[in-house]
Amino acid sequence: MIPDSHAHLDLIEREAEDVVSEARSAGVSPVITIGITIDSSIEAVRAAATHEGVLAAVGIHPNDTAGATPDDFKRLEEIAGSSGRVVAIGETGLDYYRDRSPADRQKWALREHVRLARRLGLALVVHDREAHGDVLETLADEGAGDPPVIMHCFSGGEDVLRKCVARGYYISFAGPLTFKNNDEARRLASLAPMEKLLVETDAPFLSPEPFRGKPNFPGRVRLIAEALARVKAVSLEEMECVLEENTARAFGIDLTEG
Repeated sequence: MIPDSHAHLDLIEREAEDVVSEARSAGVSPVITIGITIDSSIEAVRAAATHEGVLAAVGIHPNDTAGATPDDFKRLEEIAGSSGRVVAIGETGLDYYRDRSPADRQKWALREHVRLARRLGLALVVHDREAHGDVLETLADEGAGDPPVIMHCFSGGEDVLRKCVARGYYISFAGPLTFKNNDEARRLASLAPMEKLLVETDAPFLSPEPFRGKPNFPGRVRLIAEALARVKAVSLEEMECVLEENTARAFGIDLTEG
């Protein structure tokens, strides 16, 4: 089975049971559904409790941090502690592409997420969009890395990749890896060490080819794994094993439990 390390089941305009069943039929499990607000995080935990093969992460997306308060992080800690199927904190990070939250509020929230992840011993899922230097600096300042850091939908250049790898961060690739005009993403994937690779859909966003521009679903993570196998010149079967092992290690989970 190929894990989808990052999806948003609550944002997909279909019944979650159908989406998860379809993914499993495509050889995709587990699906880690990611919270981006308090309400979304509650929904992620509910989905993990309801559907076999679903795990959850809880967090506040950087675009939603303008009004975040210390009480929100107390609530996140409560949500994270409410279920053994919560395997990560996030998605957190910095997003300088969209002007939806001041940079100082995003940085404050990122620090709070890092501290929460370390307190709970959970992986940290990091969103980094046009904010590479500040993301790396903030993570370093907070000593992020143990528990593991997952760089969601990696978008940095070679220098960022090398710094992340040197720190032991996991590098997750999404649909853009399959885009015909994205040779740079494939070059960077070729440089990333096998033991740090993850794949994700970010569903319902970032559909891979040949579904680019259409709503995305977790079952399509197989297309990203196939592209990664080609980049690394290994069989899909070998890549499946690598991705299972890496996902289990990154999120601290036993994939044999479903």
